[in-house]
Amino acid sequence: MSNGGGATSYRSRLGRALAWLIILAEFPTGAIGAGVKYGDAVPGVIRPSDLERIKSVLHLERFSVIAAVRLGAEEGREAVIAEPLPDETLAKIKAACEAGGFCPDPVGFVGSRIRIVLLQDKDVLPLVMIEQEVRAAGQRLVDLRELGVDGPILGWNGRADAADGHVALSLTPITATADGRAAAGLHIPLLIRWNPKRDRFQFFDCVAGDDGTTRCDFRDEVGG
Repeated sequence: MSNGGGATSYRSRLGRALAWLIILAEFPTGAIGAGVKYGDAVPGVIRPSDLERIKSVLHLERFSVIAAVRLGAEEGREAVIAEPLPDETLAKIKAACEAGGFCPDPVGFVGSRIRIVLLQDKDVLPLVMIEQEVRAAGQRLVDLRELGVDGPILGWNGRADAADGHVALSLTPITATADGRAAAGLHIPLLIRWNPKRDRFQFFDCVAGDDGTTRCDFRDEVGG
């Protein structure tokens, strides 16, 4: 972006991507990583009856199944569920993007609240809840303020993926600046993955070492 025309073109592309993102948050389609798919009717994984059950058990009116993966005949299926952002928040994100500020990941999703649930027989079991905090089994998986997230979270922008046969998430909190504009709450996305050694989802943190290498590992929960 060495000139004004290039910057305008870039913002235009991001604006179009944002428009697609907003549509995607309501009606996700298409496929991503092996074993994980976008969509509210993933063939052989998510069925219409699952959607009705999720709506009833979790008391949701509007939501989208962002990704789903089959764990096995006995284990059930995991799904990532996103609830849509309020119109006011969407307007803030659109304005920030058009002004050359924060733009969501154009191949990701946006939502006000994100959950990972386990669909097992007729049960819908919440595993991870992501809203103002990232919680699982009554504990915080990560201290967002310690990472530098300041103020209330307006929503989340992220991507769904697969890791160790389970769904995985790469997330950026959407926060508000002092003048009320939407902004990215983190420069590096937050990673939530299944830890096969602990049989649960945890925060997966990567830290750059003094020797130039990057070390990644799961972090213990930080309490209630």
